[in-house]
Amino acid sequence: SGEHLGDTVELEDYLKKNPIKNLYLHIVKPNQTINCINWFNKKGFGPAFYIAFKIWQKLVLEEAKVILREYPIDIVHQYNPIGFREPGYLWLLQKPFVWGPIGGANFVNPILLHDKSFKTKILFLLKNFVTYLQLKYSFRVKKAALKASKLIFCCTESMKNFEKFIGKNGVVIAEQAVPEINFNINTINKIGRVLRIAQIGRLNEHKNTRFLLEALSLIKNKKWHLSVIGDGILKDDLIKLSHKLEIEDNITWYGIKTRNEIFDILPSIDLHALTSLSEANTTVLYEARLFGIPTISLDQNGMHDTLSNNQGILVPITSYRQTLQSFADEIELLLDNHDLLEEYKKKTKK
Repeated sequence: SGEHLGDTVELEDYLKKNPIKNLYLHIVKPNQTINCINWFNKKGFGPAFYIAFKIWQKLVLEEAKVILREYPIDIVHQYNPIGFREPGYLWLLQKPFVWGPIGGANFVNPILLHDKSFKTKILFLLKNFVTYLQLKYSFRVKKAALKASKLIFCCTESMKNFEKFIGKNGVVIAEQAVPEINFNINTINKIGRVLRIAQIGRLNEHKNTRFLLEALSLIKNKKWHLSVIGDGILKDDLIKLSHKLEIEDNITWYGIKTRNEIFDILPSIDLHALTSLSEANTTVLYEARLFGIPTISLDQNGMHDTLSNNQGILVPITSYRQTLQSFADEIELLLDNHDLLEEYKKKTKK
């Protein structure tokens, strides 16, 4: 679906323009009860989504039973929003069952919460605790995992935690992909040109933009420019922080942009920065790849798999201050060695 449960217009329009042979779409619309519950999710109360989604999955099960009576189905594949918390009910069907890619079975590293407010620390530590409880005690998660003929995980971290808590592993396949590639790889001027960096996403605690600003402030060579694409509740605070760190002249705040508008900006970018507290394989990582833009990221979650083997720059998480300095050092290395950046761009293209 699109932004919210039941929004299938984009999917339907795509399939009208790009028909896929032997693909038959059965849309299960949410009923009035589901829409009422999901209204709270639309207003910002995230847990309501899982309640609405669980009820909707029961409708999906009933639709699947009807299909099974009419068509000779061989394999059932549960492909959710990738959080492991909601495995649906299709595992109850007496058919070979595949589930995944599965994500969300990872914990936010407490080291990255060092500079957060007390409220934010409590919320993320509580999220870690709830994840632990659900991995260890959720009946449906365990039943679906054990019933599955094959489990697919979005990253190694989630797979290892399933193996630890449920005793079953699988294969790692990212839930994202690069649909097409623009081979016109941009290049950096070796004489005096600034390093053009972009961060894309909502400006909230989860995206951890503060970490990026603090790391950039440590760089002695100021020939860099950061494009911040996105908006959110922390925007004003982050702008104030940029002034405090004396890097405000090196930053452009674009606000919210459409996907096509972002694609207009990306050809001018040299490096994509990811500092999120937790991600599976964020879409913007793959959108950057469309333009041959390498990514620098904290070494965790889906990025640990996707950017391994020099496919990007992974910064290990040690102590908070050391991680900040290491992130800054990697960027400064690119500022001082333009040939190295070109090598990363070639590897991204390959």
